[in-house]
Amino acid sequence: MHTGPSRDKRMPRWMMIVLAAFSVLFVLGAVFGKTPQPQQEQPVAAKSAEPTTSTPPTSSATASSTYRVAEIVDGGTVKVTGPDGEKIVRILGLTTPPNTNGCFAAETLTWAKNTLTGQEVIIRSVSDEAGVALASVSMVNGGDYATTALKAGYAKFASRAVEKTIGTALQAAEDAARTAGNGLWGPPCFGKIDTPPTSVAPPQQPVAPPITRAEPTTKKSTPPPAAAEPDPPKTVSYANCDAVRAAGAAPLYAGQPGYNRKLDRDGDGVACEPKK
Repeated sequence: MHTGPSRDKRMPRWMMIVLAAFSVLFVLGAVFGKTPQPQQEQPVAAKSAEPTTSTPPTSSATASSTYRVAEIVDGGTVKVTGPDGEKIVRILGLTTPPNTNGCFAAETLTWAKNTLTGQEVIIRSVSDEAGVALASVSMVNGGDYATTALKAGYAKFASRAVEKTIGTALQAAEDAARTAGNGLWGPPCFGKIDTPPTSVAPPQQPVAPPITRAEPTTKKSTPPPAAAEPDPPKTVSYANCDAVRAAGAAPLYAGQPGYNRKLDRDGDGVACEPKK
């Protein structure tokens, strides 16, 4: 009986590899009592948002509080009372004249007392060291105290611990006061507040020359020339009445030149009377 060519009935290589792998897994399962299962990746749950805690801001300003001004130490320092008791506040952004010998110190202190004493103010502290707070002060009835003081010329701008935005406004207020010559920028301080005021002599008024009143120029009238005195009468004598009649002087009256008792025969004061 004829038989055909024999065929090689070997298993494919891939199947052998798979069977070998399962054999290894079987052995391991038998040894450790459990067939290891391939671990599936678990979906990563979205992380819950962590609660945000409010961190105090690192900027210079903190929460503001309302206080009442109890005392004015100087134009830039006040004593206030409020929720946390009594404290001394140094006003941010100001340099004021020293109370002892500063130029314009008395005027600044008087203005500060009239403006702040007994008033409610809003304090925004920047620092608090040794019981003295450095803070900005706003008046409840309106207006920032530092800006008002600088604009009126009662203080100078100090940039220590002042934020740039606030410092720009304070610097502008000081520039306006300097340009206008307000307060300590005018005489006698001219911006120098650390020394006593220099006495300024009042400007001397020009002395007016004495007023001389001009004599009225009246034209002096020249007196008329004195009338020429008449020549003294010449002594006239007549020899007789014929001579008198010849001279045309008859009759002659007593007192007339040429009268003579000899010519007046009847003695009646008339000589050389016309003949009757």
